[in-house]
Amino acid sequence: MPSDATDPGGYGWRPPRWAAPVTLVICVFGIAVASYLTYAHYTDATNLACSDSGTINCAKVTTSAQSRFLGMPVAVLGLAYFVAMTAACLPFAWRRHERIVRLGRLAAAAGGIAMVLWLVYAELFIIDAICLWCTVVHGLSLLLFVAIASASVVGSSSPALAEDFEDYYDDADDADDADDEDEADLADQADAQAGRVAGA
Repeated sequence: MPSDATDPGGYGWRPPRWAAPVTLVICVFGIAVASYLTYAHYTDATNLACSDSGTINCAKVTTSAQSRFLGMPVAVLGLAYFVAMTAACLPFAWRRHERIVRLGRLAAAAGGIAMVLWLVYAELFIIDAICLWCTVVHGLSLLLFVAIASASVVGSSSPALAEDFEDYYDDADDADDADDEDEADLADQADAQAGRVAGA
């Protein structure tokens, strides 16, 4: 079975069958909740079906200074994140065999977790309140990371597929070599013909 060392392009790698449907379902739920939070951000935080007093206080969290990151509403960033991850988790994207594709998808999911850790810290130690809807987004982000990481680890390598790619590139190299030889032969023939014409 070819390893990454013998298959540097990752062409023999196949994702598990559940990878695309599971990650897409998580992304769709993420888009729905993030859209709800974005709507509340641009209208009225009290529109959220959530307590607005005590430890569970969605309005306090979504209107705090920490509800923006680099000037952008966190809700909008969350929505953009799940839209981008949806594209990265489409069946077509999962079928891509290049290692850079799956590493990029995993890195994006890890970036989402880094953001979640910061937001949870802000809720617990800065804002001193918890937003239930934000917690749902955090949970979905964690599930998405676990699903992508698991699929990346348990994805199987297909010797046949890797060999197909290797054969394709070997054939292409052989064809290029043959073309070069043909061109060299034609050049030699042209030179010989030119020599005979000059000596006539």
